[in-house]
Amino acid sequence: MTTKFSAALASAVLLAVPQAFALQINSALRTAVGGQADGPRDLGQNDLSSNEVVYLNFSPRVSIEFSQDWTMYLRGRAFLPSGDVIDNDETQSTLQRETKSFVKLDEAWIRYSGFTSYPGESVRIGHQFVRENDRSWLGRDVDAIYWVLNTTRFTSSAGVFYQFSPYRSDGIDLPPEQRKRMYGHGNFSTDWLPEHQVGFRALHARDVDGSLPSLAATTAADSKLEAVNLTWLGVYFSNGYLNARNPNSIKYWADVTYLFGNTVTAGLASDRSVARFNRQSIGAVASTVAVRWRPGVLPISVGAEYAYSGGGGKSQYRQSGIQGNSVQFTGASASSYRYNEALRAQLGNLRIATLYASLNLPSNDFSIVLQKFNKDDRFAPIVTNNLSVGTVGGSTDVGYGLDFVASHYLQIPAVLRSLDDGGGLVTEDPRSSIRLRASLFNPGNAYAAGSDINYRVIVEATLWWF
Repeated sequence: MTTKFSAALASAVLLAVPQAFALQINSALRTAVGGQADGPRDLGQNDLSSNEVVYLNFSPRVSIEFSQDWTMYLRGRAFLPSGDVIDNDETQSTLQRETKSFVKLDEAWIRYSGFTSYPGESVRIGHQFVRENDRSWLGRDVDAIYWVLNTTRFTSSAGVFYQFSPYRSDGIDLPPEQRKRMYGHGNFSTDWLPEHQVGFRALHARDVDGSLPSLAATTAADSKLEAVNLTWLGVYFSNGYLNARNPNSIKYWADVTYLFGNTVTAGLASDRSVARFNRQSIGAVASTVAVRWRPGVLPISVGAEYAYSGGGGKSQYRQSGIQGNSVQFTGASASSYRYNEALRAQLGNLRIATLYASLNLPSNDFSIVLQKFNKDDRFAPIVTNNLSVGTVGGSTDVGYGLDFVASHYLQIPAVLRSLDDGGGLVTEDPRSSIRLRASLFNPGNAYAAGSDINYRVIVEATLWWF
């Protein structure tokens, strides 16, 4: 069903706009061949084994510019692994489930830029990749109406989001908690000093009425059992911390988020029928403080971060469900998962201390990241996308993480015009490269005694064809 819908949508969009009317057509193909090795995701507690696969990844995209005001963009993906693999697409950080080969529609949208005379103003309608600088709220492809206005004095955006489908052929549906969930978002930022930015943002998530099963109804293993009415309010300060090309010697980021609202969870009887509904009010806080220093003209950067997210009952923080968490936070051009690739933690009941260093050269970059994870509430849960077991409670010591990323670029940067949204934000680095990602997670006392170290190693060669 998803494959037919994706193909029909792409065909309809292409047929609806004949090329004879297009003033400019840009196209590109991103091809990648790689290998991925994962340790047992149960930390040796059960009978899972390690997993090694090789894969091919093809991602074509085309941009059709009809006039100065109208643009269409299509981006797809075909993923061909040699066996079962945890899909590691950075834009799909909550879809970490085993998959085989699939094709996927990543983006299909139309942009109109004629409402005002500002060159940085546009409205996009369709399936699109939405994100913010830190991607802790937004960093996912969703179905959306999204408005952006960027000027020399301020940057602003607003949108309404929904996820109708992952638009992929392997039968993997949206996670149950993301189904029938609407989002509204707004962001405004300006310079309070030259090159020093302050921003204000808000995000609201609400599940459509009737998304939960009724009382006494029998549920399936993938039934949606939670409905939310939640609002995130935040303020952030930065001077280009998440931009690897920023020339400032000292770069910083600081943010504070307050999450409030309520959730309703269906409680199940032994036969999986709905026995009751539990309502929980939420009032939680999360904050990140980060600084990075580059000494003079040397291509070396060192930095530190501390992230806090409340845990336990009413204070249990959670991310939006459409976040990304992969950013350029080390000063290297390569993006890295911010909370350990082998663990892939999400903010919520965590205190994360981070130290890192990077070397950023024209054709090579390297980064190494050391992290310590602790719970805020020792008895409350945490969310991790790359482990199949949870913590056992009684200790706040989640463990240590170590990440190493090395990249070699095969060509000078070449930017595909359609990748830029008018505000200088590019969804991916359009340079052919060879990249190694190696990650270790050493579990602490919050996991069962005798838990093994988990690892993930990815080697990938990427070629761009324009």
